[in-house]
Amino acid sequence: MAGGNAQGLACRGLVAALLAAVCVAAAAQPKDGGSVSIDTTDFAGRHLLLPGVLWEPAGPAKGAVVLVHGSGGWSDFREGHYGRALRAAGYAALAIDTFGPRGIVSTTEDQSQISALQMTRNAFAARRFLVDKGFATERLAVMGFSKGGTVAMYAADRNFLPKQTERFALAIPFYAGCNARPRMPRPASVVFMALGEKDDYTGVQPCQDVAADFARAGGTITVKIYPDSSHGFDGNPTLTAMTRLRFVENYQDCVVYLEEDGRYTYGTKTYAPGDAALLADMRGSCVKKGANIWTNTTQKDAATRDLIEFLDRSFAK
Repeated sequence: MAGGNAQGLACRGLVAALLAAVCVAAAAQPKDGGSVSIDTTDFAGRHLLLPGVLWEPAGPAKGAVVLVHGSGGWSDFREGHYGRALRAAGYAALAIDTFGPRGIVSTTEDQSQISALQMTRNAFAARRFLVDKGFATERLAVMGFSKGGTVAMYAADRNFLPKQTERFALAIPFYAGCNARPRMPRPASVVFMALGEKDDYTGVQPCQDVAADFARAGGTITVKIYPDSSHGFDGNPTLTAMTRLRFVENYQDCVVYLEEDGRYTYGTKTYAPGDAALLADMRGSCVKKGANIWTNTTQKDAATRDLIEFLDRSFAK
């Protein structure tokens, strides 16, 4: 029995080590681009320098894309992958790290550490960085993954950060969290939305509902659902087996409306912007725990091709 306990402890230690290795890999800075810094401020006016990685093609760029990571932070297997693919296709790409300067490692188990709205401010700071480098404003796009996908959807709608008048021409949300939605969308960008057919983390139907509202409001949006794909299907190519994330906060059953006056409605209650009671009420009712993820390398390749085709088609002139 003692030997069995020792073996069990050793196995748990190995699992912990493997999980730690995965977390470190997920937080690794993307490779093969140039390191830059993006000047920004938070809602409290605190000054921050965001680390960034910039990939630029050898010749004139056909456009530029800001890449916004999700709740696990940036990585080489996702932001690095798309940065290199975009560069090879003739585009510049700029990945930003919104977590590092704030001392955040992951928000998967506590999404209150930083809001998607604050990350959207950071995405617009990255846009200004690209404009200052001489990239044409009409050829700028924002692409985000999971929580970063929510950022891309926020950036595409003038209800979010309404004082931000200069917007991205294109927005590319991958498996976004679509629980917060404007009552009356105000489309500002052309959108390509990518979803995993079997996503049980942020879900499929919530984003389809948001897309339908966006289209009814006059916006241009394309939704593609990738078969046999989970949330984060374009992740680490070595992790193709299903993994159960037991403790992640799962908001797919939550629906929060952003009203035209800037307040939020959940159920029968209305909340001022930044009211902590909203999150507390959601955690007490609609928020669940857990999700399943795996990498589908075939669909990752397909999504990469679709991304390039969307940019080429949108920026064809």
